[in-house]
Amino acid sequence: MTDTNGIDAAAAIGAYFAEQTAQARAEAEKANAALAEAERAAAAFAERQELPPAVGGMKQGWEIAGWFTDRSSRIASDAIDGKASREQYDQAKAERQAVLDWLDANGYEVPGPYRR
Repeated sequence: MTDTNGIDAAAAIGAYFAEQTAQARAEAEKANAALAEAERAAAAFAERQELPPAVGGMKQGWEIAGWFTDRSSRIASDAIDGKASREQYDQAKAERQAVLDWLDANGYEVPGPYRR
């Protein structure tokens, strides 16, 4: 179908959807690669109780210590707002400490800011 100035609007719109599909496919491929890496790391940890090699400037224990610290902080905030219970906060705080102790006991570096 020809529209203004001899432009086929349907073809132009089709090109839009083709580009959207290609972008979504590229994002899905990237997500699938990240999923595969996460699954490999989880399987390696389950099998050997070892963290995957460090990436970039992050030390092996830093990312995990940071995740548990952030999680504990989120649950503390939720408890203040009434979205989480004191028991949930206490559990998150105890899990965080257990993880930090495990990292220490297994020779992984945990930076000082995560120890507060």
